[in-house]
Amino acid sequence: MTPSRSTAEEPHRPGTAPSAGRPGSGPRCHHHGTLGLDLHRRVLAATGGDPEQIVGALSDLRELRAAIDHAERDLLTAARRRGVSWARVASALGLRSRQAAEQRATRLGEQAAAAHECQHCVDIAPVAELRSAARDAAAEMAADPSWDGVQPRAALTRAGLAAAAEAPAGALYSLVEHAVSDLAAVDLDGRPVLLRVAVARLRQAYRDAAPGAAGGARVR
Repeated sequence: MTPSRSTAEEPHRPGTAPSAGRPGSGPRCHHHGTLGLDLHRRVLAATGGDPEQIVGALSDLRELRAAIDHAERDLLTAARRRGVSWARVASALGLRSRQAAEQRATRLGEQAAAAHECQHCVDIAPVAELRSAARDAAAEMAADPSWDGVQPRAALTRAGLAAAAEAPAGALYSLVEHAVSDLAAVDLDGRPVLLRVAVARLRQAYRDAAPGAAGGARVR
């Protein structure tokens, strides 16, 4: 049954949590939102940091923009599925017309398609191995039912590696860099053997893909 207009376009009141019936609710893209929030916090905190933190935050901006685009694309899709008019979408985005909102949605969809098709085509060997290692490590973490409770950032590490496996080369390295740093605080003794092997492979692939490493260079 098609939802009524009043139900489909019920506004979300600031300061309240989204209900199950509102666009953007549900767990489907939770890891993208968590990753985006973490990047946002790092970028804001870096303004008072040292030069290395500032440069790292500038690198994080690319990933943050991608996370925001991903969230906007999902929200646009959810809004249209629930009957929200293009005119109202345009108003919410600060655009001047419904046509502008439609064009924005089209552009975001085309960018996502292009990234999915082309982000792997320029991978040199060390980057391809790093991508594969990130994918395997994320899969082994997901297969470990108690992984997310290992330490406070364990779930974010898993989500970051899953995102890294599908990211452009520069963002791939940066995401793995953060994951490897977080993994230094994790005691892997007692974790499943395949997980320990996957993490060891990830660390080696990260070292091999680092700037100045023999056989490859970091791609930005």
